[in-house]
Parts: sequence; structure tokens; C-alpha cells
Amino acid sequence: MKIREKIFNIPELVFSEELQKMTPEQWNRYEEILQVFIFTFPTKEMKLKSAMNSRNKNAISNQLMEIIEMLREIQAHDLAEECLKRINSFEEIKPESIESYVSYFLSSVTALSLDIQMALHYVEPISKMQNVEPISNQIDETPQEKRTFKSILAVDDDVYCIHLFKAALKDVPCKIIAANSGKEALEMLNKIKPQLFVLDIDMPEMNGIELAKRLRKQGQNAPIIFLTGNATMEYVKECLQVECSDFIVKPINPQNVASRIKKYL
Repeated sequence: MKIREKIFNIPELVFSEELQKMTPEQWNRYEEILQVFIFTFPTKEMKLKSAMNSRNKNAISNQLMEIIEMLREIQAHDLAEECLKRINSFEEIKPESIESYVSYFLSSVTALSLDIQMALHYVEPISKMQNVEPISNQIDETPQEKRTFKSILAVDDDVYCIHLFKAALKDVPCKIIAANSGKEALEMLNKIKPQLFVLDIDMPEMNGIELAKRLRKQGQNAPIIFLTGNATMEYVKECLQVECSDFIVKPINPQNVASRIKKYL
């Protein structure tokens, strides 16, 4: 799939019919705008979090407006307008509610930034493309109790996060196996062969990227999804070097988790 198609498939980006017919020169300019967005957002996020710590509503609104303008430039109009409506009601909202909304908003923008980076920079390894099995359009009529569900190895040192992850997939037909460390996950691989890995990045002793490198060296070629809240370009490029397929943003949004996981089952 070409970069333009990948970008058009990101649901937060809304393109008019005219924009879908951008000339090569216009598209190059738009790609430059996307690059500025993914490079600048982490700094804007830090400033917004600083304003949140001071609980200064004006400072919070000003920082949000800067992010809103960035979202408009990249065609994420719905996300921008939703945030603008919230800002207009800040005077009537308690600080705790503002903090909750801003956390949700930052999570959404972080996910958007990661999706854009994946669209711009992710290249499907040739080895994977050659081994791809065609997806069947036929409905599996096997009774649920007799189906062999695909297994997911979820690795996170935060037990509560594992609990949220399992809860988010309660209606998704899959088998979730949990490990609380990279070492435990590697030991499990002597007995199991997961079809998908979901790895938290920030873990003690062996972080998710280090674990992913070990998995690839062992010949594990199942898709890897990273759990993270970091959208910096350097960070994402490091993840792409271990052939990660996707990201799930913390704090976990159940609907987002389910939709992303389903793509790999």
C-alpha cells in the first residue's frame, strides 16, 4: 500500500474530494506538514502537561489551541473541533474533569501521531510479504467451543494494565497469555507459540524493545504491537527497527485496543 493510501485510511484525517486529488507538489507539501506535526507534537504535549500541573485554565486553553491549529493543518478537523467545544466550556468544568479530558485528548493525538509515522515510515519486510497467507472472506461456522483461537502474549510489568487489556478484549475471540517481565515471556516461549505479541516498552531489567530484539533473533516473526505513550520520532524509529506492526497508546482505551487487535487475528 502506498503512503498516500495509508494516510487516507487514518480515520481521524478527513479529506475532501478536492484534497484527495492533490498534485505531486501539493502532496509533497502536505507530507512536510505531517512531518512538522509529528516532530512538534511531543514538545507541545510537554508544555500542555506543564500547564496542567499549574491548573491554570488560561494556560491550558492556550496550549490546547496551539495543538488544535496543528490538527487543522493536517486535516484532523473533527478531533480539533471536539477539543474546541470542550475549551469553550472550561469555565464551567471542575479542574479534575479538565485533567481527565486533556489526558484523553492527548492519548488520541498521540495515537494519531503514531499512525501517521507508521504510514510514512513503515515498510513491510520482504520476508513477511512472501509468507503472508490470504485472508478468507468466508464466515467461520465452527461452533465457538470448538474453535482454536489465536493466542496473544501480552507482556507488561503493570498487572492492572494487563487486566485492562484483557477486559478490552473480552468480546474478541482470542486467547490471552500474560507475562509480567521480558524474562518470564522468553521462558514461556518454550511451551507456546503466540500469533501476536503485545509488549509494554517501559519495563525494568528488559524493556519492550530489548525483548522484541530477542524475539526476532529467536526467529519469532509474529506481529509485535507496542504499548506506549511516547510519540517522538526517534522513539518510533527504534520500534520500527524491530519490525513492530502497530502501537496501542496508554492509558488504554478499550475501543481502540479491540479495533487494533482485530486486524491481526
